[in-house]
Order: sequence, then C-alpha cells, then structure tokens
Amino acid sequence: MKGERFYDQEDFRGKTAFFIGNEGNGLTDALTGEADRLIKIPMHGEVESLNAAMAAGVLMYEAARQRRGGKS
Repeated sequence: MKGERFYDQEDFRGKTAFFIGNEGNGLTDALTGEADRLIKIPMHGEVESLNAAMAAGVLMYEAARQRRGGKS
C-alpha cells in the first residue's frame, strides 16, 4: 500500500527481486527499508489486498512479459 508507482510502470528486464508480504501484515519495516523502490498493484472497488500468491503471479508475469519484448 505504500508503493510509489504501479507495477507496470517499472522496468523488470534486468535483475529483479520481489519482496512479497502476507495479506495481514505485509513486510517488516526493516525489509521494506532494504528495497530499492516500492511498487503497487492497482485494485478496483473495495478490495483491500491481494492474496500473496496472486500478487507474486502478477509481478512475475509482468517481468516475463517485459523480457519477451513487451508482447502480451
């Protein structure tokens, strides 16, 4: 929720690591402080959070899409 930019505004073509917290607690402040940047996945309606596995899947798919040359 503290992300500065949306996931599809970032470049994941190089070396990338995703820190993904659980739905209830997120990431610790210490681990968040180690990140180069904070990103977010947009959600519509009254959705508060995504399941951690679903969020990981969205991010890894975007990284793979970019590495294929941006083709969907």
